[in-house]
Amino acid sequence: MANRKATFAKRQREMDLKDRAKQKESRRLERRSTPNAGKGPAIAWDEMAPVATVDPDAPVVPDPSLPPPTPPASDDRSGSGHGSGNSSSNNE
Repeated sequence: MANRKATFAKRQREMDLKDRAKQKESRRLERRSTPNAGKGPAIAWDEMAPVATVDPDAPVVPDPSLPPPTPPASDDRSGSGHGSGNSSSNNE
């Protein structure tokens, strides 16, 4: 008869999980249906912000308040010999 007890406990757990899932879904639907008055200004999605246009022929002027850009570091890959796989000492 122990099997009957375990089966009932499993069924009870599954029903509890279903009940919790239904409660969670109802809370979600309730949250989605009410407007968020306390979470910042409402956004009017039908009003678009003005789009900035960029003239591709206009020269690029650097910002004088920023430091000058540094050139990228050069990679010396030709003379190191590490990791090339062409070592003649290992070719036997």
